[in-house]
Amino acid sequence: MREYAATVLRSQAALYEQVDTHWFRILLVGSTLLVSVATVLMFAENPFYVNKDSALFQHAGWSILNGADLYVDIWDLKPPLIYFVTVVLAALSFGNMAVLHVLSVIVAVGTIVAGITLVGVLTHRLTDDGFASVVAGLTMFILTSVYSFPYAGIRPKYFVFLCGVGALLLAVDDRPFLAGAAGAAAAGFWQLGAPIALLVVGMSLQRNGFDGMWRAIGGGLTVTVLTVAPFVLQGHTIPLFVEAVLAPIYGVENYTVVSRLLMFVIQIGYGVLILPFAVYGWGQAIADDYTEYWWVAAGGVIYSYQLFLEFQGAIELVLFFVFLALGVGLLVSYGSTPSRRSVIAGCVLLLVVTSGYWNLAWVVADSPDPPLQNAVEAEHDEWEVPKYDSLPEDPEGWPSMETIYWEKLQPEQCHYRLGLKQQFFEQETGGTLYKSTCGQWPFEEPPAQWIVGSLSPF
Repeated sequence: MREYAATVLRSQAALYEQVDTHWFRILLVGSTLLVSVATVLMFAENPFYVNKDSALFQHAGWSILNGADLYVDIWDLKPPLIYFVTVVLAALSFGNMAVLHVLSVIVAVGTIVAGITLVGVLTHRLTDDGFASVVAGLTMFILTSVYSFPYAGIRPKYFVFLCGVGALLLAVDDRPFLAGAAGAAAAGFWQLGAPIALLVVGMSLQRNGFDGMWRAIGGGLTVTVLTVAPFVLQGHTIPLFVEAVLAPIYGVENYTVVSRLLMFVIQIGYGVLILPFAVYGWGQAIADDYTEYWWVAAGGVIYSYQLFLEFQGAIELVLFFVFLALGVGLLVSYGSTPSRRSVIAGCVLLLVVTSGYWNLAWVVADSPDPPLQNAVEAEHDEWEVPKYDSLPEDPEGWPSMETIYWEKLQPEQCHYRLGLKQQFFEQETGGTLYKSTCGQWPFEEPPAQWIVGSLSPF
């Protein structure tokens, strides 16, 4: 009898593993098809279109290979890891900008697919539920930017997404050093990846004690040192600090709370209705086992403030959607009946479709505007305020970022991207847009003295 029972248990375990593998295959294949097909269609609709930010990242990778110095010859407020990637892609393209763009698009698609798949894997670690894992991965597609924008080139947010989910997964798998390293990498692609790194440290402390905490910190410090070391060795520590740390702080935009909330609706569309599903999932999980799931709700709350920090497009909410997706996955796993689980999955699918219609209806010729869209946009315009009180005049005759990219120009001015934040930063610190090298310390006090004074409460 015992042998029979053992055989039955082994058979059930094998069947369970096969079912879960089946669900993961659905998620991997489905996400690959959706992102790839959408990218091909968008690319065909507008061949070799490159977003101006992507043009900067890709052009800078080529330019650095040809002797330019990041943060000195090229002004940018993003952390440096995206340029580590584009330098490699530029080398593989052998100076052909069309090839560089295609490689960047392929890498963008692969990064998004990998991130969505890891959302499913992470959900499975939390729930042991293959169906819930697929629904969590599906939730990410409510954010239409994950599949409708990779055709325009590479973006740091794609890598923040992958590294952030990877860091959380490694922390749950009790691998704190690697989790800390992945969390630091997320921050190295985008400053707002830093809360993921802090969450990972907290998770490692809770799961593995002080030993786990110090190992997570050690992993983060290792990646940080490796990232910063090239700039220290070149004597470019000050330019790195000025542009990647000070400039984002100075560049916070003016807004009203109502306008930002309406912008959230404008960017996500009907998909905003996923919020109550996710929040309910967070609540159920915390009520069931606070020590296991606290970080899911904490991460969701932290990244909800993204709306009031830096919010210029939907893709900037990608980390917020990670925690929304986990909340939805947890909600499905707590479903008491198959019908309830199916209803939740059906609602998520409906929101994916309707949010896609909200954001991509313009792709279809003569398609009517989605209901309520014009009304929401008009209301947003009523509440919107100028992003900055004043800005310096745009220099006349400077080529566009797209022209610089395709013609492989190396501008004499380091401020050739001409983003609003860099213009505002130069204005507020008494600088100028007309200079060949950037990264100068903008204050009279030396850096160390200025930093100490800024941190002092007195």
